Amino acid sequence: MTQETALGAALKQAVQTLSKRKQTDLVAEHIYKKYEVFRRFRPLAVETEQDLIAALPQFDPQIIGRVLTNHCRRPKYLINLAMGGKRFNLNNRFQGEISPEEQQYALSQPNVAEAVEKLKARLAEKREQKAQEKPTHSEHQENPSS
Repeated sequence: MTQETALGAALKQAVQTLSKRKQTDLVAEHIYKKYEVFRRFRPLAVETEQDLIAALPQFDPQIIGRVLTNHCRRPKYLINLAMGGKRFNLNNRFQGEISPEEQQYALSQPNVAEAVEKLKARLAEKREQKAQEKPTHSEHQENPSS
């Protein structure tokens, strides 16, 4: 038995002595620290649960599933899902697309459609401000008679 597997086994045993709620909180804290895709609430690739279970053998797969379920129910996650577009793996790399059905499901959740509309309005406003701030091409041209 290598030191890493002995350490992993000891950690797993220690975690299992905690209540399910405390285990869930501990695993969630670990996942949010380790994976940017979770911190940024980016839409997750479809097989993320299996990837997490393989990447974190020191934690109970059932607890990992609970953390993932809780994460995917959070409003920030649902809003990003409702916006559509790409899905991301644990390495924050593109892996798949959000289907129209998944997008509709997210939009059907309480308060998500309103939040998406507000977000889209803010993004449009920012784009408009940037467009106004950009100098026109003629303002950058030097006077040819100089």
